[in-house]
Amino acid sequence: MKRLSLLIISITFSLISFNAAAQGYGYSRPYAQYQNYNQQSPAQLLEMGIKVLQNYLKSGEFDNQEKVINFLDTQMSPFFDFEQMARWSAGFHYQRMNSAQQYIFQSNLKKLFFTAFARIVSAYGDAQPRVEFLPPRRQGFEEVVVTARVIPSSNYPIRIDFRFMQGPQGWKVYDVGTNGNSAIAYYRAYFRNLIRSRGYAALTQQ
Repeated sequence: MKRLSLLIISITFSLISFNAAAQGYGYSRPYAQYQNYNQQSPAQLLEMGIKVLQNYLKSGEFDNQEKVINFLDTQMSPFFDFEQMARWSAGFHYQRMNSAQQYIFQSNLKKLFFTAFARIVSAYGDAQPRVEFLPPRRQGFEEVVVTARVIPSSNYPIRIDFRFMQGPQGWKVYDVGTNGNSAIAYYRAYFRNLIRSRGYAALTQQ
């Protein structure tokens, strides 16, 4: 899990240090209440998510990992397309699953992702590196990449790519990459090893 933790650290650093004003985006505000979400661009959505996370960190309620996971699940989860992440991570195995198994697999993937995310938020909530956002890049008709350049005070810059895909509910993040690593690539290898060691059924165990 070390590579994933490093990836999540990079994501968290980028989210908590954007210098935009945070007025009007209280962390407890239900995600569904954001107006015109479907009309927002990937860059605007990333800024919205950053503001939500910033306000949460300002609340000081990230001392308990369970609280952090609950926040991520209720407030940040809608920014991600876990169905698409699951399809790419499981590969052809995803098509072998029935709808109930696919739901369980998506839930397992989201739990893995947010548990790692919560661990880093709890440990590094006060870190404030400088972040620069690069212009969004369109890749094909339904995909846009928004890149953040994270500049820690005592380390080399980190380039983070947030990959958005457009669907019926608007743009959502389906993959995050940093310095050549990708969350989807990590999980694809993780689940492949899980199948080798415990069998195919392990993918959908609760």
